Amino acid sequence: MARKTHRSPEEAKKTILDAAESILVDVGPAGLRLSAVAKKAKMAHPNIIHHFGSREGLLQALSNRIGERATLRTTNAIDQALKAPPQERVAAVIKVLETPYQGDEGRAAVWLHLSGAKSAIRSNMEHIVALSHQFRQSFDPTASKDNTNRLVLLITLALVGEVISGDEIKEALGFGDSDESRAHFKQWLAEILLTLNDNQLKTSLSINKSSKTTTPTSSIPQES
Repeated sequence: MARKTHRSPEEAKKTILDAAESILVDVGPAGLRLSAVAKKAKMAHPNIIHHFGSREGLLQALSNRIGERATLRTTNAIDQALKAPPQERVAAVIKVLETPYQGDEGRAAVWLHLSGAKSAIRSNMEHIVALSHQFRQSFDPTASKDNTNRLVLLITLALVGEVISGDEIKEALGFGDSDESRAHFKQWLAEILLTLNDNQLKTSLSINKSSKTTTPTSSIPQES
């Protein structure tokens, strides 16, 4: 029987979320039952309903918490990169690449997303893009916001892909899954990101500023 304790609403929510996150990491979203969360949190099942409304509400709150933690760490790392002298920029960018998820948080975030929970991803990404653009402009004054968006998208997809099946993909491509191999890849990516400027990122899909349409460089054969 759950032991009654006197907690503030904030303390109770934190206890519940801590318990839910621990279970999620151990057994995945399918095993995240309210009864199991209540048992681990040492409180009555109705308390969880009171604070989160339903299992879906709990998953949503958990997704928000993990997303906010990742965003805070990432924006702090980018802010430090903005302050880094040129000779320390590679290390600073590596820190940005390593910092979003700690431990099993990345796996938990992916599981929550696949379960239908949505974090405040738009506002989180807008904040990350804004700081990333400041950082790019610190060494490339011509950097465009569109290209910053694309680079953040590319990096985010790479980090999510690493969480999902990074080790298997690296093995298939002939790379090891050791800490040294992971560090080597992140340094390689960091150096590339610091080398790229907007002129190098031009493609056949670059938008003509005088037109609202995209102009391809190749022509389409016409029927005779």
